[in-house]
Amino acid sequence: MTYGDVALGLILLGLSAYLLFGGADFGAGLWHLISRKRSEKEIIEHAMGPLWEANHVWLIFVMVMTWTAFPPVFAGIMSAHWVPLSLAALGIVARGSTFVFSKAVPDQGWYAWTFGVSSVVTPYCLGAVATTIATGEASWLSAPGVYGGVLTTVLCAYLAAVYLIWDARRLGDELHSLRFRGYALVSGTAAGLLALPGAATLGVHSPLMLLSAVAGLASLALLVRRSYLAVRATAALAVVAVLWGAAGLAGLDLDSTVAHDAVLELVFIALGAGALILVPSMTWLYVLFQRGTAPEPE
Repeated sequence: MTYGDVALGLILLGLSAYLLFGGADFGAGLWHLISRKRSEKEIIEHAMGPLWEANHVWLIFVMVMTWTAFPPVFAGIMSAHWVPLSLAALGIVARGSTFVFSKAVPDQGWYAWTFGVSSVVTPYCLGAVATTIATGEASWLSAPGVYGGVLTTVLCAYLAAVYLIWDARRLGDELHSLRFRGYALVSGTAAGLLALPGAATLGVHSPLMLLSAVAGLASLALLVRRSYLAVRATAALAVVAVLWGAAGLAGLDLDSTVAHDAVLELVFIALGAGALILVPSMTWLYVLFQRGTAPEPE
């Protein structure tokens, strides 16, 4: 195993973390957009809590690792796909700012609308770019690009719905827990119907796609059985398996573009030192917030 292989593995791990945590955050924004009940929106906002901004650390990590370990690949991606990536960045900024502003000025409905729309635009653009790169297409507006954008958005919505079931139960709201369960069943079924035929059409033959299918079916069964804690793990496995299975489709020439071993050695040392601070801090943030309770009624 070369240093380049290690760097690629770390990039995929970072993408997995961003999909599981940041992706669920985007998905929550989608459900926030289509929800018509203020009580449901409040649960979504509470579930996002202090985590919505922290989740972007994984995207920053992926970008830094890519331009450091594979500079020509990073330059090529940014040059060829600057339009959708700029839209994704604009969506991240817009959704973050409007989420904050809506707390200070709650009567401005367009803040919530902008937050919801940005939560859809960003994962769509990122998914379209990722699929375009993997399939070798020239444009993110091609059929594979559109497919990847839609699938990524649906996967994010599915993860968010699964996570929100537990958050609603943690707040003692059984009614909304059942509503999110319904959202999870619908979006999970849609994700399965999109993922497997699409993988076959695009030529993804990785056994990880079979693992994703099995985990997805198990997740739907657990949702029916109302095993809400276990389904968080199986849903995450189903989504990550799609990402790792599709990664093998990319035909990027990484061997000729990888940075020198001396550079990567320094990167790994810095990464190890940073992980000693970042990983415990992020873990503790999640643990503390999951222990939180609903605010006392006034």
